[in-house]
Amino acid sequence: MSDWRAALDALPRERTWLLPALHAVQHDLRWIPSGALAAVAAHLRVPASEVYGVATHYPEFRLSEPGKRVVRVCTGVSCRISGGLDCLAALERQLGVRVPATAADGSVTLEPLDCAFNCSMAPVVQVDHQDHGRVAIQDLERVLSAPPSGFFWALADDLIAGRSSYPELVSHAQSRAYRGLTFVLAVGSCSLSVGAVETFAALTAEVDRRGLQAAVSPAGCSGLCWAAPMLTVIHPDGTTQLLPHTTADRIPALLDAALAKRVEPDPRVTDFLRRQRRELTSRCGVVNPHDIADAVRRGSYAALAEALAGRSPEHITQTVKAAGLRGRGGAYFAAATKWEGARQAPGSPKYLIVNAEEGEPGIFKDRHLMEGDPHRLFEGALLAAYASGASRIILYVHGEAHLSAERMKDAVASARAWGFVGERILGSDFSVEVEIRRGAGGFVLGEETALMESLEGRRAMPRPKPPFPTEAGLFGKPTVINNVETLFAVPLIAARGEKWWAGLGRGHGTKCFGLSGHVARPGVVEVEMGSTLRDLVERLGGGVPGGRALRGVVVGGPSGTVVPPRDLDEPLLPGGRVNPGTGGLVALDDTVSIRDVIRTLLDFNTRESCGKCTPCREGTARLRDILDTAGAPDGPSIAELAEVVRVASLCGLGQAAPLSILAALRDYPELA
Repeated sequence: MSDWRAALDALPRERTWLLPALHAVQHDLRWIPSGALAAVAAHLRVPASEVYGVATHYPEFRLSEPGKRVVRVCTGVSCRISGGLDCLAALERQLGVRVPATAADGSVTLEPLDCAFNCSMAPVVQVDHQDHGRVAIQDLERVLSAPPSGFFWALADDLIAGRSSYPELVSHAQSRAYRGLTFVLAVGSCSLSVGAVETFAALTAEVDRRGLQAAVSPAGCSGLCWAAPMLTVIHPDGTTQLLPHTTADRIPALLDAALAKRVEPDPRVTDFLRRQRRELTSRCGVVNPHDIADAVRRGSYAALAEALAGRSPEHITQTVKAAGLRGRGGAYFAAATKWEGARQAPGSPKYLIVNAEEGEPGIFKDRHLMEGDPHRLFEGALLAAYASGASRIILYVHGEAHLSAERMKDAVASARAWGFVGERILGSDFSVEVEIRRGAGGFVLGEETALMESLEGRRAMPRPKPPFPTEAGLFGKPTVINNVETLFAVPLIAARGEKWWAGLGRGHGTKCFGLSGHVARPGVVEVEMGSTLRDLVERLGGGVPGGRALRGVVVGGPSGTVVPPRDLDEPLLPGGRVNPGTGGLVALDDTVSIRDVIRTLLDFNTRESCGKCTPCREGTARLRDILDTAGAPDGPSIAELAEVVRVASLCGLGQAAPLSILAALRDYPELA
């Protein structure tokens, strides 16, 4: 029996398992033939026409057979302004294929890619789902011939039978601590695209060759993507050294310098870290994401244990409400208000959905958070479930975010082994079950009700409101949906109190941003709300390389705007003149065509419209077409149509789609 048929037979015969079934087929065959669609329909007892409708709705599913190799070039804003289009044109010539197409001999499929969500490593070329970052035309031959590689790390032995109290768990974690010489390599999506696997192998081999008594451990990215691969050396006396750009060929020399403590601190690294307010990201780049004992030693699940030992769900809700925590998915809705509504709503079971889809081009900070500190996210989800009365947690992770999904899977498995998942957690009355689901692309999944439709095995299309999800959500039951970054803040607020968080960022706490485009130091940063684009682009990002002038900053991806240089000193605040949005910033130098950037954003919104409402489906395409007309764009026509799209669209995708072109007409009237 083929792998996909065995996987299909193992699934319950319920519609909610439609996406997992389609994923199983594609994982095995690399595409989904019509016979497999029919088999899925028969097993799940869903009409074949509806299975076809779902399969064609999600951009990551393939219904035609690809070539033996699949090469995709990212054409998102960060990559296209960094040389991605030149790489794509060179590959067309080299492979003899015009995109998007498969070679006549079936050897290769060449396609453009809306976003690889690895924007800090632009330009990105993806070969058989493996990212290669910072690619120049002269690198293409090497990229095409590179053997497949992946990073695998076995979970530590988590068998701790007989222990149930949190102090016992902490004691167990402490007993496993290694206090000798330690090498920690940042292994995230960013560093994997520039050789982290080779660096890790070379580092391990060199430590063995020298007979060093040392531990070699992975961590996530600390946000220093521009310096990847990044190696941290921790000496037994506590001295720490940060070694940027640790490629495999530099390992012997760097170890010589590190062991002799002759490594001078890189001022760019220290400056990059010093200028941030690292609270949510404080353990990223330090904690081993595959070792729950390391996470517990650094404080994971302490806030949960304290809550379950003596704090009511209402107390947690009121603490987070008083802190003023707003959702970080872009809408900035009060997080605790959702919990309160779900808890008070009749019906069970109640659900908590962690929205880790992050399908908006130019936005990649949630992936870094999951890769870097998965147990902080999971503890936040457990606290939110406790506060809202949820007994089911669903982690919905983007289908292409493989490393994030693997690390969350490891975190859930080890948390279960340590007693943080299941019945009567830590001896309390709180019980919860968890599952991980994978998306298949679709920007509209950022909308709560579309995400629930996806989980129920349907096309991701928004539902009318009311009823709201907290009243009638997934399967008609009360449901809370929180963003990854939102939940990252919850354990910290629960532990430190509402006044601590409310005292940061003009009452809004901190915010994570992904910096990319024309900045010297692209990566993920965390600052207090109210910081400015100048703080982020110039002081943290190092400004525009090569002495060129800054022309603007894309803030918030396709749902955001292009902010002109005159607004660099405006505070980034929800509802302010410059809204921080979901946390993506793409800097544009003076060589960039604003018209091309706006067209890229509009084109994405047009393709990603779910098609349910006419203003979004037709209006976004018409806005793009008007922009494509030769000469100066027709401002009044654009403004009139944009107002219709903005006001009459059912969900946030359509409502925000015209913002970029409206802002560009105001601030860049020439759109050249």
